[in-house]
Amino acid sequence: MRYLATIADRQFVVEVQAGARPGSYAVVMNGSSQMVDIEPASGDWLYSMLIDGRSFTVAATPDGVQLDGKDFAARVQRSLGPALQAPGVSSEPARLQAPIPGLVVAIHVTAGQEVLEGEPLLVVEAMKMQMDLKSPRSGKVTQIAVAAGQEVAHGQLLVVVDESK
Repeated sequence: MRYLATIADRQFVVEVQAGARPGSYAVVMNGSSQMVDIEPASGDWLYSMLIDGRSFTVAATPDGVQLDGKDFAARVQRSLGPALQAPGVSSEPARLQAPIPGLVVAIHVTAGQEVLEGEPLLVVEAMKMQMDLKSPRSGKVTQIAVAAGQEVAHGQLLVVVDESK
């Protein structure tokens, strides 16, 4: 899922893909990839977050977030991606790219297959964690650019999904 986040009056494009286990995510913010693990620490407002091996305490506040005791004004909106497109308007094919360098361990679809938004397309393993990469839109898989067992680089094209006609 893609988000537009405003933190301390700066805007960031944030892409989040769920990892292989609950609470793990691959996060790409303005082109920089991070592996993030997050767990509730107390109630529904305090979390323990592990970002690429570094530990942080994160708390939700009325105006944003508190990271290790420092307040940040923050606002997140789900305003990016095909969900905002007006009905009946054609768009470019969705190009799923590797969120981080890794190894393709499984491919769940074939070229020509119809898929739904959010349906798992393939699995990439990085830093001993497996991530199900999901379709960013409903449509037809028009290209699979990788094979199981192949190493991929950050940003490398994996799968193309086009609108069903």
